[in-house]
Amino acid sequence: MNLERVIALTLRIGVVLSASLVAGGLVLFYAEGLANPPASSSFTLPAVIAGVAGGNPVSLMLLGIVVLVITPVLRVSELALNYLWQRDRLYAVISLLVLLLMMVGIVLLPVFYHG
Repeated sequence: MNLERVIALTLRIGVVLSASLVAGGLVLFYAEGLANPPASSSFTLPAVIAGVAGGNPVSLMLLGIVVLVITPVLRVSELALNYLWQRDRLYAVISLLVLLLMMVGIVLLPVFYHG
């Protein structure tokens, strides 16, 4: 399987999985008659995972959003690995720098923003 197909498949799986999780969470949310979900900023990843295990519909929707955010990270990681495999140092370094910037934005910026 060539790289373009792998990357396209990653995007399709990520988007379909994310949409399914969010849609499933919405169905459960309204089936349970809930009216006002808590603010998503109050959730942490371990709390979301525990909530999904407990059948919490809001956690299921948030997991869908996490999957959507992780999808481009996986795509850039696939590119970086491919360039490393091909020994293309320039594009491997560029891909790894992009990956580093993405991770800083995803992991560190919320820490600084919330104090």
